[in-house]
Amino acid sequence: MNPIARFAATIIFVLVSGVDAIGDESGSPVQLREVNPIKGAPESRVIAITGARLIDGHGGSPVENACVIVKGDQIIFAGAQAEAQIPTGAIRFDAGGKSLLPGLFDSHFHSQDTAKRPIEYELDNGITSFRDPGHPFKFYRWLNGNELTVPRIFLCGGHLDAAPPAWPDQAAVIGTAKQATEAVDAHVARGASGIKIYMRLPAEHIAAACAAADRHGVPVTAHLELVRADAAIEAGVDGIEHITSFGTALADPKQAEVFEQVVGSDSNARREWRPRLWSGIELENNPRLRPLLDQIVKQGTFVSPTLAIFEARVGEKEATPVTASAFANMLDFVGHCHRHGAKIVVGSHTSAPFADRGKAYLREVELMVEAGMTPLEVITAATKVNSEFFGAQDRLGTVAAGKTADLILIDGFPDKNIKDLDKVTHVMLGGNWVKGQEN
Repeated sequence: MNPIARFAATIIFVLVSGVDAIGDESGSPVQLREVNPIKGAPESRVIAITGARLIDGHGGSPVENACVIVKGDQIIFAGAQAEAQIPTGAIRFDAGGKSLLPGLFDSHFHSQDTAKRPIEYELDNGITSFRDPGHPFKFYRWLNGNELTVPRIFLCGGHLDAAPPAWPDQAAVIGTAKQATEAVDAHVARGASGIKIYMRLPAEHIAAACAAADRHGVPVTAHLELVRADAAIEAGVDGIEHITSFGTALADPKQAEVFEQVVGSDSNARREWRPRLWSGIELENNPRLRPLLDQIVKQGTFVSPTLAIFEARVGEKEATPVTASAFANMLDFVGHCHRHGAKIVVGSHTSAPFADRGKAYLREVELMVEAGMTPLEVITAATKVNSEFFGAQDRLGTVAAGKTADLILIDGFPDKNIKDLDKVTHVMLGGNWVKGQEN
């Protein structure tokens, strides 16, 4: 990339504020943006949402009988209704009996060549922002001229892999550190607010990609198979996609070597060998567990488990004792991550075997509760922590004065029963109602 283009790309993305682990060349935090700027509500419009049970995303107890005041696309007040000063002429919306939350984030959602899936799978279910980790920009050409309202879309561009790539039509094939750097520069110039590493990219090239991404203030997340998670984290990745990416770092070294040899020879073998590997992982008294957990927490690595796509239960949906045992160990490891203080986020991976159409996100949060997180902790993971992973936390992810008005209303108490996240009645995007209410 020429210096002018690189400078322009940096200016686009170095805006306001960002997560601690990400900065521009001067070390300053940055603010990352979606590829489809949302047209906010007119600044003259004021909406007062009253009587709600406010779950603001920060992880604290809900505020009963709360009020949130929105002016244009900004929240100007959020708190107890008794403390609210509702402007004269505000449009009042009675949300009595409902829970009010920040719009949800999906850290791992794929949508190819259509606006229909982001609306039906995401926006209608209260997911106002998603990241597609690794699909090329060409899969989102439909955004040009699109007139439908879709969620905020954060893209990574084609994932960075080494030859022979597992997905040739989706990968930027990298053979040198220089190529890794150039691929990151090119992706950011085209609108990437994150970079995705794939299974074959060696650690030294991961490090080069991470160094380039750091210059732009863009996070790097990784789907790992043949590079061990501890090595990838050491190389600088900010996030790990799929709980299975930790398998070779946790398994007995000899078993990990067999897995790497088999999958190294045939990428498709990973689907059979992942459960083989995980079914043999013993987490109790595992000498590799604590050092890995310590590294995850120390480095602030975000973990997007996507548990739902690996779910297997004995006797159901063609599961075997091996796949069921493997999944039980995956659940257990997520519990260890949570108890150790890892930054866990919610990603649906679009569909899952035990989820109805468009409900993989709901199944994911249910499994996170099964792994040991409380419903309120899962909500925080889905909102505040995910917004930090996206580098968008200064404007999204929590309900507070000064934040952008991406809000959802739910019939129920999702902080007590996570299944109530499936009862979204109203969605507000940028101060405009896009579901359940006319503006």
